[in-house]
Amino acid sequence: MRMLPKIRSIAAEPRSPVRLNSWKEIAAYLNRDPRTVQMWERNEGLPVHRIAHQARSTVYAYPAEIDAWLKTRSGKVAKAAPEPEQTEPASPARRRIFVRLLPEFITLLAACLLVGLWRWHVTHRPTVGSTTVAVLPFESQTSEDDPLVEGLTEDVISDLGQSGQFKVISRRNTSAYRNRHLPLQQIARELHTSLVLRGVVAQVNGQVAVTVELVDAIHGTHLWGRTYNSRTADMLASEDELAATIANEVSEHITGSPTRPRSEPRSADARAMEAYLEGRFYWNERGLSGLQKGIASFQQAIAIDPKFAGAYAGLADCYDLMTDRGVMSNDEAFRLAKNNARIALELDPNSAEAYNALAFATYRQDWDFQRAESYFKKAIQLNPNYSVAHQWYGEFLGDLRRFDESIAELRKATELRPLSPMVSSDLADAYMHAGRFNDAEAELKRVIELYPKFEPAHLYLITLYIGKSRLEEAEAEAQTYKNLSSDDSVLIGLSIRRLIAAGKMDEARALVRQAVAKKTGAVDPYQAASLYFLTGQKDAGFAALDDAYRQHSWWLVTMLVDPGFQGVRGEPRFLDLARRVGLPGTEALVEAKVQLPR
Repeated sequence: MRMLPKIRSIAAEPRSPVRLNSWKEIAAYLNRDPRTVQMWERNEGLPVHRIAHQARSTVYAYPAEIDAWLKTRSGKVAKAAPEPEQTEPASPARRRIFVRLLPEFITLLAACLLVGLWRWHVTHRPTVGSTTVAVLPFESQTSEDDPLVEGLTEDVISDLGQSGQFKVISRRNTSAYRNRHLPLQQIARELHTSLVLRGVVAQVNGQVAVTVELVDAIHGTHLWGRTYNSRTADMLASEDELAATIANEVSEHITGSPTRPRSEPRSADARAMEAYLEGRFYWNERGLSGLQKGIASFQQAIAIDPKFAGAYAGLADCYDLMTDRGVMSNDEAFRLAKNNARIALELDPNSAEAYNALAFATYRQDWDFQRAESYFKKAIQLNPNYSVAHQWYGEFLGDLRRFDESIAELRKATELRPLSPMVSSDLADAYMHAGRFNDAEAELKRVIELYPKFEPAHLYLITLYIGKSRLEEAEAEAQTYKNLSSDDSVLIGLSIRRLIAAGKMDEARALVRQAVAKKTGAVDPYQAASLYFLTGQKDAGFAALDDAYRQHSWWLVTMLVDPGFQGVRGEPRFLDLARRVGLPGTEALVEAKVQLPR
């Protein structure tokens, strides 16, 4: 495919007044003369943006930003530039001296200007390693459902993520700002970044123009901009090439070097790409319905383009999360996850998504912890900004009691996806494993404040309250969780605890037998073991764990940190089971008969 030429923008009639595309439109919006508006921009900080072209620059502004600026003015009147002072004409002698010194003065002025420009460039270039970039959803001036806009946004984020020299906010977080047109400064603060990349796509008479701009949103500074133009058919066919070009130029402006080659190739078929993006959208929902729709979308993408590696990696991600859903066995779900991840790697050996999906299944189903860790590390090496790799690797490290490393990885994931409730909830879970309950509680309450109906956060908070013996608060959360999920298993566990606290152990054990014997919705052997231990039935608890081992329950990889086993972690039968599962470091614990701390 050919590189797309860089030429000036094609004019396009905006569909709605979401953007003002000239001094005339800005002046009309403010009901002022264009010269007055230009003076306000110079003297009063009116938020006007520029895009540099070969011959000149164009200006535009957003009404929301102008409205916010008007509120800050509070009736102030822009001041006109002061008149120059009247001075007496210079004498002929003074003029001769001035003419003789003029060349030296110009040389000195040029030197100062060059030094000043160099210092400005150094101080205004973002610090590599600490920089975070947010790519806002590209806007279309012709259609709300433009596949080119969707694909470009996804591809630019993916390509920028390959640099490894700065962080890129995930699309899941930036997509919340589609068509909202909030002030850029507000968006930047909410995403904890200053650098924002945005783009506009316009199609006119078979031609398409893509204009992109990199801005320092906190300081309101235009840093870089470019317009790309081509025939519509050519642009759709070479969308991945355009995304790579944009990412290279942005990365070079920020770091001085272009991005690395993309690890995940995109389909050249626009229909397959659209189905893939739809699959990723549903997969991000994480619920059973979303996963089933995601599987259907990825399968559709593969039917259109059988060599589309990204679609196979997406299928692997879906099947990894289909365990314990009551739709297929865990063995079948993990088998399909590994098969699709391996197909993706055959098609693209540099797929970070495929390595990550394979790592997840390898550690939970195969119990091959060393190989799984190598896959996680490979995924992060291929794409350091792939947040799910940091998230799942952090969970893996937590299960192995490598708490500091676990928290560090999950913090990286939250930096990349600061608005993700799942990543933040997993970080809180890591804090709990490390005994940092106050940090965990603060994180979970922040998530619930932002997402009151997010079920996992409520479930984690119940676990925290139980661990701190705050049963009344745990019961209130459990009721909220049941209302959201229709799952009453947590309430049953709390009822058992209430009976034990009241000295009614026989009734508590009867309730455990009832929960285990239910024909529908019965707890599995792994969960039953914790209930048996809770009611002092150790032999029954270890028998249930042996059943879980024979069934190859993936839950056993969490046994070293599961709070339900806190009272038996140092017992030989427990440590022997951990050794059989193959959990790293267990051999030494068995020999030393060490009591594992909370």
